[in-house]
Amino acid sequence: MNDIKWCIDYLKSYNDIEKLPDTTDEAVFRALQNITMPYNLSEEFYEKQDRVLQDILCKKTITDVSEFSDGITLYKGDITLIRADAIVNACNNKMLGCFVPGHNCIDNAIHSFAGLQVRRDMMKIMEEQGHDEPNGDCKVTSGYNLPSRYIFHTVGPIYSGKVQDEVDLSNCYISCLKKADEMRLDSVVFCCLSTGVFGYPNEKAARVAVNQVEKYLQEENKFIKKVVFNVFLDKDYDVYKQLLE
Repeated sequence: MNDIKWCIDYLKSYNDIEKLPDTTDEAVFRALQNITMPYNLSEEFYEKQDRVLQDILCKKTITDVSEFSDGITLYKGDITLIRADAIVNACNNKMLGCFVPGHNCIDNAIHSFAGLQVRRDMMKIMEEQGHDEPNGDCKVTSGYNLPSRYIFHTVGPIYSGKVQDEVDLSNCYISCLKKADEMRLDSVVFCCLSTGVFGYPNEKAARVAVNQVEKYLQEENKFIKKVVFNVFLDKDYDVYKQLLE
C-alpha cells in the first residue's frame, strides 16, 4: 500500500468514518486532514503524511523570495508555494484551521499543505493561552511541509465599519513585522488579511496593509529585507499595484 492510501485508511479509522467521497486520493486525504483533531496521531502517520505532502509539493513550482528585490514586492500566486522565512495565515479566533473539507480559504490551504503538525501545535498554544485569540496578535509555528520556514498566524477583524476595524487590522501587520524582527527574519509574505469571508473591503484593507508596512520599514525595521504582498485575485492585484505605485 502506498503512503497516501495508508494515510487515508488511518485517518478514516481515526475519525470513525464509514464511507469516503468518490474523488481523487489527494482530495480525500485533504478532506480527512481538515476534519481531524490530532490528539494522538502516531509518529508513523506523521512520517507517511510528510512523504505524501513532499511528493505533492515536488510536482509544483516554488517561487523563492530571493528572486525579488529588497523592499516591498507585489506577487500574484499561491502562498503555499512561496519559499520565505515566514508566511502569514489569516485565521479565525480558534486558531485551529478550517474544518470544512476541501474549502478554498487560505487557512485551509496552509494547514492542508503544511500538515497536521500545525493544528497539533496550535492546539497546545491555545490550550496554554486558555482563551480565544484576540484580533491583531501573532502566533508562530513551523512551516513543516511548506517551502517557508515559519507560519505567522493572526486574526483580523470581521468588518463592521467601525474605527476599531482599522486599528485591529493595523495591529495584525505590526505584530507580524515585530515578530519577524524579533526572530531576525529576512522575509515576510502577507496575504490579504480580513478580506473574503471577513468582509473587509479590498481597497480599504489594502490601504491599511501598505500604510502599515511602509511605515514600519521606514521607522522601526531592524532585520527585515523583503516584504511580499501575496494576492490571489486580479482585483486585489490591481488595488495593491495602484497603491504601491
